[in-house]
Amino acid sequence: MPELKPYRRILALIRFDATDGVTAEKALLLARLNRAQLDFLHLIEPDGALDGGYTRGGTEVAARALEAAALRRLDFLAAHLGAGEARCTAVYGPPRQAFQRHVAAAQPDLVVVGEPSDYVDGPHDVLVLSAPRPPRGGRLRDLLMGLFGTRPLLRAHTLFWRG
Repeated sequence: MPELKPYRRILALIRFDATDGVTAEKALLLARLNRAQLDFLHLIEPDGALDGGYTRGGTEVAARALEAAALRRLDFLAAHLGAGEARCTAVYGPPRQAFQRHVAAAQPDLVVVGEPSDYVDGPHDVLVLSAPRPPRGGRLRDLLMGLFGTRPLLRAHTLFWRG
């Protein structure tokens, strides 16, 4: 059996939604276990309703202001988790292109995301954390609930695995 190499660079895609805490905590745990560099990345998708409606300076100034605000939120999240070593980045632009540019520069071994995205594939492993499906009912579920208590809060999926 081949020996698994430890991750050296871990990227957590932070969306500022309900999964952020778990995504950041899981990425931080994996980074510390592997003694890896941790990056928090937030992608800011352009809003068609606002494009052309910016005041004083136009789209570029508004994009930099949105990035600065998102960076403050990422810094706060990192400080709250005690992850001062994490590098925080916020990028305004089309998510697919922004993600690919960031990955090309940072070259993560693992990307941790809260919800599946169609643009997170690449030469790295991807760990997707998502909410569990609602129970369907039935005797097996009732038996397992009786044995193990409540359902897990999150389940993890490995979508891509390096060979």
